[in-house]
Amino acid sequence: MDLREIIVDAIKYPISDTRKFLIFCVLIILMSLSTILPSYGVRDGTLSIILTLVTLVVLFIVLGYSIEVIKGGTEGDEVLPDFDYVKQFVMGIKAFILDIIYFIIPAIITIIVASAAGLFTSLTKIIYASTDAMNNGANNLTAVMNAIPQSAINTFSSALTVTLIIGIILFVIFSLMSFTGMVRFAKSGSGTEGLRFKEIIKDMSNIGFIKIIVSLIVIYIFAFAMMFIIGLIGMIPYIGVFIGIFVGVPFTILFVYRAIGLVYAEA
Repeated sequence: MDLREIIVDAIKYPISDTRKFLIFCVLIILMSLSTILPSYGVRDGTLSIILTLVTLVVLFIVLGYSIEVIKGGTEGDEVLPDFDYVKQFVMGIKAFILDIIYFIIPAIITIIVASAAGLFTSLTKIIYASTDAMNNGANNLTAVMNAIPQSAINTFSSALTVTLIIGIILFVIFSLMSFTGMVRFAKSGSGTEGLRFKEIIKDMSNIGFIKIIVSLIVIYIFAFAMMFIIGLIGMIPYIGVFIGIFVGVPFTILFVYRAIGLVYAEA
């Protein structure tokens, strides 16, 4: 399946079963009430706590259902999956944990690189020098900057540059791996499968790294375009927000996860 076919299929997919799509829309509304109602002046402490809990529970169900959408894409299913709220709640928690792991790993490596490059040490020197300068009467930015050792500024600049470059590269790599890991999790239901890095790299190689990158870029361009349209709809007084959230957001979510499933169907 080429990229054009993937996009066309993913656009049609959300309305492959109107009843299930409407149920998914209701879930998105429930998940959003904790942020929507306060904007309409509805503020109550007890209600806010209840709605926050509802949001959290429904969030995991929606995430778990989205994982099933990915699985359907890899297996060639033509319609939306059935709802199994308990199963999808558990899957949503597992998927959330996987996302955290794939975020923590590059974050830890980036922090180690920053420390080794002297970012934190030089920043501390700059802060202390600036504080001392202001305590000694420096009353403008130029005076404060002149009090900071040039060596600290140079070290900070070079360390920040190295950290940013490595951090961006790591987050891109682990983001791509997280997509593949999530697909492996969707197909097996096992969180461990989503962390088998050797197999993940093999799957990505089978599909083609360039194809994955280009496909994801195009998918998210379409998704951002949809969200832009949703934003315009949301500007309609009173009903715009509900129309955008009730139809636009669930449609976009299903589109993205379906497309990702189709991209990885070859793995």
